Amino acid sequence: MSFKGNVGKVRGLAFSNDGKPRFSFSVAEGHSKPNGNGGFDDIGTTWWNVTVFGKQAEDLADIVAEGQKQRVVVAGRSSTREYEANGETRTSLDVIADNVGVVHRAPQGQQQGQPAQQQPWGGQQQAAPNWGVPQGGGPAF
Repeated sequence: MSFKGNVGKVRGLAFSNDGKPRFSFSVAEGHSKPNGNGGFDDIGTTWWNVTVFGKQAEDLADIVAEGQKQRVVVAGRSSTREYEANGETRTSLDVIADNVGVVHRAPQGQQQGQPAQQQPWGGQQQAAPNWGVPQGGGPAF
């Protein structure tokens, strides 16, 4: 399964007892439908709990940050689980990600097709296409 959405809460990078890295964060997948007036109406949001392992987890920990209005594309295996909270049964939607791509947005005032901008992690943001992972580091999608 794959989906795209906005990064929500970042739980961060952690390591298992044997030293394997794990990065966890949530993603809000928005849903809309045409409204007949040339626009779209929001029909809800699905929240996914995403976990990434290995080298990609370490790379994403350097790139993905809470509160940065980042969009990601996630591909992986989904599962659901139920849990109790305040006497209510709730369902959690979880994804073990095989690949996560960070969708880079052009800086304010820059249009696609303009020169690439240097990024703080040392990569280049490509002006066209305007999504993917940074060059010279980061996870491959």
